Amino acid sequence: MIEKVPGGRMVQTGHFFHDYLGSPDMNMASIAKGFGVDAEVAHSPAELRAALGRARKAAADGKPYLIDAQVARVGVAWADKPWVPSIRGRSPN
Repeated sequence: MIEKVPGGRMVQTGHFFHDYLGSPDMNMASIAKGFGVDAEVAHSPAELRAALGRARKAAADGKPYLIDAQVARVGVAWADKPWVPSIRGRSPN
């Protein structure tokens, strides 16, 4: 949607708000496992397909299952070095 507003403030400043939680990247599957939830990371369509099968089985057994599906970070909102707004007036760098 951002690319449809080329004159928008986020495009002009290069500061994009999104849900990227990296720097460093977090392994959500490891976090879920710490809470007792079966989970895995899928890096490719084949891995995702297999993970969905395991998730479906877990759901049929009444259990939660988390898939941390890694997707390409491309497009106008993705920079080589993601921008992070300052917190409480302090710069993160």
